Parts: sequence; structure tokens; C-alpha cells
Amino acid sequence: MSDLSNFREKLTYYLFGPNLEEGEKILFVSHRHPFVLLKSSIKISFLHFFLPVFLWYVFPEIWFVFLVWLIYGGIAFTKMMFDWYFDALVITDKCLLSVTWNGPFDRNSTRQDYSMVEGTSYNFKGIWQTIFNFGTITVNRQGGGIGMELKDAINPTKVESMILGYQEKYLDNKNMDDVKAIKSLLSEMIKKHSKEMKEIEVDIQ
Repeated sequence: MSDLSNFREKLTYYLFGPNLEEGEKILFVSHRHPFVLLKSSIKISFLHFFLPVFLWYVFPEIWFVFLVWLIYGGIAFTKMMFDWYFDALVITDKCLLSVTWNGPFDRNSTRQDYSMVEGTSYNFKGIWQTIFNFGTITVNRQGGGIGMELKDAINPTKVESMILGYQEKYLDNKNMDDVKAIKSLLSEMIKKHSKEMKEIEVDIQ
């Protein structure tokens, strides 16, 4: 694993780690497409960077006002990036996590076990989503309950395929564990029954 990949993996676990259970592994993180940031980025860049820099050049005597303006622009840009990065669908080896970020002190996540996933769907809406390959991915929940949804997800076709693939692998492993548990239980019952029969035979003799 390259240094960059190793750094990205550590960063991912650092940022999403609080939402994980002990020993849980992150397999993939689905984010919204960066295209959705274009409009907000242009607005922030113009109003909070280019405009105050231009006015600073014109009115240098009140530079402190424009400095505060620029700092506010930096905060607004950082908030936009955090909003984008932390609104994600996290695929782990145990479940799916829907993570949302509403502020530095307002983050939440919803878990959905693979055994409760009834299927997935996705849709593209409009020419831009079709061209840039992003859309809404929806994870349905068994029993008709509220599932999960990530709007503007990058390559929803790939995300759907990964979810179904990891779900199948998880269920196969779970079935194997259940079979092993049943075999172990039956073995213990047979041993116990055999021991009791021997004790009965001894008592008869």
C-alpha cells in the first residue's frame, strides 16, 4: 500500500471512526459528486474572496474589515467542504451507515444491518446527472421501514453493486457461522446424551 493510500485510509478511519463499532472495518465510502459544490464554490469565491480582495486594493485604509471578510469566507468554504464530505453512505463489513453532518457539534449516523436490506435502487435526474454519472442511491429496508438515501452519489451503479456484493458475502458468512453453531450445539447435546446413557447403564448394572 502506498503512503498516499495509507494516509487516506487512516484519515477515513479518523473521521468516520466515531460511528463504528469495535473491530468494524470500512470497506467503501460513497460521497456526493463534487459537481454539486460548483454553484456554492463560485458564490463563495466571488463574494468572500475576489470581492474583498478587490475592495482591499481600492480602500487599503480599512484593511481589517476586508481581513475579517476573508476569514468569514474561509469559514464558509470549510463548512461547505465538511457538509459535502460527511454526508456519506459508509459500507462496512457489518452494516451500512448513513452519516450526516449539520455542524461541528451536530453529527449523526444511522445503521442498517445487511440482514435488513431488502434491495437497492438508483436514479438519474436531468442531463447533468446523466453526463457526470451521479444520482440518488436508495437502500430499502425489510418490512417497509425507513431505509437510507444518498442524493447526488458518485457512480450510484457501482455503489449499488458493491452493497449487494458485500451483503451477499456477509449473509453467506453469517449462514456458515449459524451452521457451525448448530453443529457445535448438536455435538454437545449428543455428548451429553451419550454420557447420561452410560450413567444409566452403570446404575442398572
